[in-house]
Amino acid sequence: MFDNCRIDYDDFDKNVKLDLKDKKILLLLSENSRIPLTQIAKKVMLSRDAVDYRIKRLQEKGIILAFVPNFNYAKLGFQTFHIFLLLDELDEYKQKELIKNLKIHANVLSVIEYNDRWDLEIVLLAEDIIEFDKIISDISEISPDIILEKDKLEVIRRYNYDYVPPIIKEEHEMEVINLQKQLPVKLDEIDYKLLRILSENCRASTYALGLKLEISSDAVGYRIKKLLKEGVIRFFSVLVNFSLLKYHWYTFSIEMKLFNLKNEKKFEAFLNQNKNILRSAKTLGPWDLFLYVVVENPKEFHQIVKLMKREFSDIIRSYDAWIAYKEHCFNPMPKIIKKKS
Repeated sequence: MFDNCRIDYDDFDKNVKLDLKDKKILLLLSENSRIPLTQIAKKVMLSRDAVDYRIKRLQEKGIILAFVPNFNYAKLGFQTFHIFLLLDELDEYKQKELIKNLKIHANVLSVIEYNDRWDLEIVLLAEDIIEFDKIISDISEISPDIILEKDKLEVIRRYNYDYVPPIIKEEHEMEVINLQKQLPVKLDEIDYKLLRILSENCRASTYALGLKLEISSDAVGYRIKKLLKEGVIRFFSVLVNFSLLKYHWYTFSIEMKLFNLKNEKKFEAFLNQNKNILRSAKTLGPWDLFLYVVVENPKEFHQIVKLMKREFSDIIRSYDAWIAYKEHCFNPMPKIIKKKS
């Protein structure tokens, strides 16, 4: 789990600058964070040692938070859910206790604090709706006195899920919409251990991974290729601190009058034109579409919303947006992901 996460408004006051070489290195790491230093050096026209120094400097400055796999949780047998909480502002101690417990919860991926309609967003994994219902009950029991209101949704289909802001991305590559149910992949105990280690630092060499797993580096390489081929890991990427890069995070939800396959394809085309949209999904709940948008300023977000309203004026019923104040934790591989018996 990474406590120093992607959004924290206290970091906006810190002065951190990137040059073109830094941005190019971040771009290459975002596309494949396991890329060797020698390949990065060749692409950015620096020495291997210079690239190594720059990456370590980006880590020390807190711009690079971690090197992580981009997981397909459906392939691991899990569905993604979101819970939104409105909390009693009068009891700050209980709020902190709730967040503390959520950060160590076995199912929780992320906890985001907002300044708007909702106070917290909890992103979590569950095997099915029954398990999700139990988790909601467990969370409600942690601090029942301060939860004034809650809402929830389930991710039906994920369109894209990037980890980097547009300052890094040169081109916005979208996933192809998958209309078929994705079946879980069978993994053994070593696979799960490998996923766990990769989630902590996926730049570790196959030799280092082999030592931890007590298998050969060739066997590690084979397993990684297999996990990529089967779609358990989409790609290897990098987590960055958006706040240090002076980016704002908006969560945007839309309720549609009609969202059929034709409109879904139109929405996919819209996503291809907007690299600021880090994540987008079709959801079941109070909203039909759910987006994470990262922008340089409110004006840029306003322009994206205006464009979206113009493109889908005939089918948008309503929409809402909240600006993220702080991400309290992000755990790409919660403890619930383990070898199933």
